[in-house]
Amino acid sequence: MQQKIIITGASGGFGFLTCETLIANGHQVVGTMRSPEGKNQDKADQLMALGVHVVEMDVTNEQSVNSGIQKGMELLGGLDVVINNAGLGVMGMQEHFTPADMQKVFDVNVLGVQR
Repeated sequence: MQQKIIITGASGGFGFLTCETLIANGHQVVGTMRSPEGKNQDKADQLMALGVHVVEMDVTNEQSVNSGIQKGMELLGGLDVVINNAGLGVMGMQEHFTPADMQKVFDVNVLGVQR
């Protein structure tokens, strides 16, 4: 059964591969990312060539999330599934992270999912 799917973080490894797999299996897909007409232009072009609708969305910005989901639903004609894939990984000793560093991680990985 064909599903209407929105996936966040489509410009990254798992997000890109998930979009590619979902399209190959006959689903309608909107892939969201920051800067699809900037630093992620190459990834956006590759996804669009596969048949993925690309929508700009920053999960750290509530207005961006609201407008991105609305646009995605319009492109798909509804919505069945949301895959919250956007995330920020960090490596290193926590003692070396500033409060601003940790706030950014929390904003993307926790609040971004809630938005």
